[in-house]
Amino acid sequence: MSDSPAASRIAAALQKMTERERRLVFVTVGVAAVLGVVGAGWLVSGAIGKRERQIQNRKDEIVQLEALHADYDAAVARQKAAETRIKTAASTSLSSLLTKSTAEVGLALSDLNERRLPIKDSELTEVTADVTFKEITVDKLVTLLEKIEGRSAGGVVKVQKLKVKSRFDNPEVLEASLTVSTWKAPNTSASGAPPAAADPPPDPSAVVPDPAGKPQ
Repeated sequence: MSDSPAASRIAAALQKMTERERRLVFVTVGVAAVLGVVGAGWLVSGAIGKRERQIQNRKDEIVQLEALHADYDAAVARQKAAETRIKTAASTSLSSLLTKSTAEVGLALSDLNERRLPIKDSELTEVTADVTFKEITVDKLVTLLEKIEGRSAGGVVKVQKLKVKSRFDNPEVLEASLTVSTWKAPNTSASGAPPAAADPPPDPSAVVPDPAGKPQ
């Protein structure tokens, strides 16, 4: 098999060179080959590193999604537990509870108005009332909060907001504003159980006439 024209020209060119020139050519070709291999390795290494970073980013995203999913499941479980507690708890009159609790600490309420708001994506209704005290001591406020959210409330009454500031004329007395809420399930009796169903009307076909022709 004969040499290609290109190879023949290269061989002829090398023969015309001196020994020193041929060494320089060989060294240059060798360096170029090494640089080519190193460059190719660098490109491959960069591509692999980029791919590894992408894989790690995907793993981190999966971990974050799993954490969010777990948080969502926990929130749903808490919401269902709260709804179950509300449905099974005794019906609580918010105005009655606030009036009674306030009287027990030696105070009185005035202009107590309840607001009712259906909860989105739920069959529950939120009942809210705003309470303001122009003069109340710290001890009475703490006791009042305990009574509002205590056992008598069945765990379904919460103080949503509390704003407190000291009076200028008497630093030992506070002005306090409370927003109190409870939640109601539909068709719940005072005992917390659904109302009893009414007796069905009598079935006319079940009336049997007596021998005299009058129905019994």
